[in-house]
Formats: sequence, structure tokens, C-alpha cells
Amino acid sequence: MNWKPQIRILWLGLLFALIATSVTSCSTPQFAVAPDAHLEKYRKVYLIPSHGDPRAVTPRILGRLKEAGFDASLVESNSPVASQGTGFVITPEGDVLTCAHVIGRLTNATVWINNTRFPCSVLACDTNRDLALLHVEADHLPFRPMLFAAETNYAMGQDVYTMGFPLVGVLGSEPRLNKGLLSATVGLDDDPKMVQLSAPVQPGNSGGPLLNPRAEAIGVVSATLNPLSIAEQTGGALPQNVNFAIKANIIRAFLETNHVTLPPSGTNDDGFEGAKKSLALVRAGNVTDEELKQPTVVCVFGYYSFFDYWWRFRRIEIAFIDLKTHSAVFRIVQNGDNLTSENGELDKLFATISDKFFPGQRNPFKK
Repeated sequence: MNWKPQIRILWLGLLFALIATSVTSCSTPQFAVAPDAHLEKYRKVYLIPSHGDPRAVTPRILGRLKEAGFDASLVESNSPVASQGTGFVITPEGDVLTCAHVIGRLTNATVWINNTRFPCSVLACDTNRDLALLHVEADHLPFRPMLFAAETNYAMGQDVYTMGFPLVGVLGSEPRLNKGLLSATVGLDDDPKMVQLSAPVQPGNSGGPLLNPRAEAIGVVSATLNPLSIAEQTGGALPQNVNFAIKANIIRAFLETNHVTLPPSGTNDDGFEGAKKSLALVRAGNVTDEELKQPTVVCVFGYYSFFDYWWRFRRIEIAFIDLKTHSAVFRIVQNGDNLTSENGELDKLFATISDKFFPGQRNPFKK
């Protein structure tokens, strides 16, 4: 897109999909708080940078988040936002398999196996296959590896199961099992490395095992269709239970490349209860038990800006989205008054943000 020299337009798709609305021009910010949001509980915030930010608004918002009192971090490109997923143990020594997009570019991770926390190093991360290999660094007893099926003859209509930690902030940290059918023996755009399944997949399932009725692994749950994207392409139709998993032969090739040998296939006499003992809740980075439970928000923004004697916002919107529930808890919109500078408009916004998230404390934006 060619930018006109007098006006810059930045769109952040996530923000406008979540909070599409119209606000009449006014000199004071308009805001909305989600019912029962309890904004004062949030202290940790991840700021999503605006791609192609010509006015360098991202660092100004980050600085104001910190000044307000948030524990604010900027999300680096291609890194997960406090990503949470699922993995599973594949060797007694503590090698754990998960998805690459759960880990991002980080070189360490944290797993919880049978509710016990273990720090991990990232041994390998293959974004083409969307697979990552972790290794538990702490002292531990031998782990119980997940059994892989000796044969993986995928067939349409066969029963398959997903097991993992979906929506931990809503459902809790106990594993969940879901049943479905193998919808296709290929993935998106007929990708031969994947299979399509109808078993429900939610945020947090990524990296978990795809199981057969004997509770043996036959794949790794990897992806689901983006409902908003599909609705936009189809005029409003939402996909239902269109999910994908990586095939076992791709997994074995990845592990062979990284010199990991799966234990011999055997019989899982304990069924799904036995498989559950091999599951790992996975978080990128070094995460404590307290941080896992800490309420956290993601901050996203978008703006129009123009120049008239000095740079001013025509309009700016900021939203705070609960990381676990994926719902907007607070949004604020400011239409420029043609008099105030960009920094002045940001101070107006953050005077309100500070009041709402830090009630009873000194507001650094009210001079």
C-alpha cells in the first residue's frame, strides 16, 4: 500500500474484529468495561506492537503502561504471547514433544507433568513441521512416555481423540479428552503431512496427542481454522470442528533428525487414564506456579494520524484482552479534537486507563 504523506492509516485486524463500533467525535475518551471485569486484578500486560507503525506509537504506549503501574512487556515478532499449550512425554529421560508455535523463538520453557512443575530447555524447534522438542532439566524420576501406535493406517471415519489442556483459565488445569472422527487423511489445502479431525480443539490443545481408541498416539494436534477469517471469506459462515493434526511419520522424521528414538510400541493397559500420566501442560519461557495463575491481559491498538502544524490523532483505539478467556475486558476510543498533539491524546487516554485499573492510586497522567 502507498502511504499519502499527509495521512497514515494503521489497521489492527484483531482489535477491530473484537471491538467494531462507531463513536462520535468528542474531546474526551469514550470507554467500555466488560461486566464483572474487576480491572484492578490485572497487573501483567503484554503489548502487541502495531505492524508498520510510522508514528512509533508502540514505544509511547509501552512507556505509559509502565508509568501507570503495569508490569508491561512488548511481544517480539514471532514470539508467543505467554503461550500455553499441551505436550507429552516421549522418553523416560524427560523429552517432551509439543508444537513449535507454542514455543516461538524462546530457548526455554516450563512444563507441568502430573501437576509438578519442571523447567525445560528447547532442544529443537521446526516451524515447517510445527514441532518442538523440549528436555526437562530438573532432577526427576523416570517419566512415563506416551505410547505411539505401531500402525497408523489413517482412514476416513475412524474414531480419534484429543487430550490436552484447553482453556486452562476457564476449565482448569486438569486434562480434557474429546472424541471425534477422522474427517480426511489430508490437511488444509490437501496437505499430505496432516489429517483433518472433527474432535473439538480449543486454545491450549496445540501440541497434544491425537489418540486412537487404544489411547496410542497417532499424531500431534496442531491447528484449527480461524473462525473470523473464514467468516470474512464466506460472508458470515463459521467453521465447526475443522481441526488438524500432524501425522506420525512426520513426527518420527523430526525426532530422527534430532537423534531421539521413541520407545518400542507396547500395550497401554491403563487406556486414557494411563495416557493422561504422560501429558504436559506447556508454557513458553520460565514460568512460576504463581505466574501461571496470574490474571494477564494483552493490549492491542490501532490509529489514524495526520499532520496539521503538528502530528495529531484523528482516532485511536486501545483494547485490553484477557489472555485466558480471550475476551475484551476494557476498550477506550479517542477521536482527535484537532487541537491536542499525539502525546497529549495518549495522556488523556491513559488518565482514564490509570483510573480504571488503579483506582485509589496516584494518577501520573493527571497534572
